[in-house]
Amino acid sequence: MDRYDGRTADALGTADESHPAAAPSASHRARRRGGGRGRRAALLVTAAVVVAAGTWAGLARSRPPMFAPRLSGPDRLVTNEFAHWNPRTPGTRLSRDWDVTSGSLFVHRGVAWSGVPDAAVPDAGSSRGTGSSVFRMTTRRRDFDDVTVSLRLRNLGLTGTGRAAASEIDGVHVFLRWQSPEKLYVVSLNRRDGLMVVKKKLPGGDANGGTYVTLGQARYAVPYGRWQAFRVRIATSGGGLVTVTVARDGRQVLSATDDGSEGAAILAPGAVGLRGDNCDFEFTGFRVTRT
Repeated sequence: MDRYDGRTADALGTADESHPAAAPSASHRARRRGGGRGRRAALLVTAAVVVAAGTWAGLARSRPPMFAPRLSGPDRLVTNEFAHWNPRTPGTRLSRDWDVTSGSLFVHRGVAWSGVPDAAVPDAGSSRGTGSSVFRMTTRRRDFDDVTVSLRLRNLGLTGTGRAAASEIDGVHVFLRWQSPEKLYVVSLNRRDGLMVVKKKLPGGDANGGTYVTLGQARYAVPYGRWQAFRVRIATSGGGLVTVTVARDGRQVLSATDDGSEGAAILAPGAVGLRGDNCDFEFTGFRVTRT
C-alpha cells in the first residue's frame, strides 16, 4: 500500500504551530399532615436530582484533547519535506507539531491543505511545487496509545500525474501508533476504489521495507467536495487485542480487531498522522483525545 520513500522522520522543529450545565429543578408541595417528613423527603429527592444532573453533565462534557494543533489563520506554508531534510537551512519552515517527510502542509482559507498535488521536489517555501502527490505527515509527539483521532476532511479530488501512477489506494489515510515507516496502523478513510480499510504494517517485506496485513474493510463512497466528520478510535483490551473503529458523522462505519495472529499487535504508543496519495485535500478540527 505504501509509496513512502523509506526516509525516516527524526528532525526536531522549533516553530509555533501548536495551541492549543445547569441542573434541573424539582418542585414539591407538602401535605398538611406529615409536612416535616415530606419536606425532608423533598430535599433529599432534590439533592439526588442535582447530584445526578451534575454527574451527567460532567460525563457529557468532551474530554480535553491531548493534542489540538492550531491550523488556522492567514494563508501560509506551515512546513514541508524540505524542512524535514534541511532543518538548519535559512528560510526553512519548521513546525513543533508536525513532521512532513513528503509533500507540503499549508493553511489556506482558514483550514489545513495539502496544496495541489504534484511531482515536484519542494524548496524552502514550496514555491516551485508541493510534492504532495505523496504526502506523509506525523506528529512529533510519540506518546499516543489508546486514543481517538477526530477531524473534518474534504477530498477535493484525485490526480494520476503525481510522483507515482494512479492506484486504487489513492486518497487520504490516518496513521495510528506510528513507530516507523515500516511499523504502524493505517486507516484509509477515502480511497479511489470506494473502500474504507484498516491495515497493520510490520517490518520485513517488499512494501518499502514492510508488509501490510488487512484487518478489516467496508464499502464507502467518497463524497468528493463535501466535508466529512470522522472519529478514528484505537484501544487495547485484555489479551493484547487491538481494536480500531471508524465513525463518520457519529455513525460507526467500520470496526476491526488485531488479534496478533498475523504478526504481533502494535501495543506501544507512537505518533499519529495523515497520508495522502495523488489527492488534493483539506482538513480541520484535528484533535487527539484519550480513549
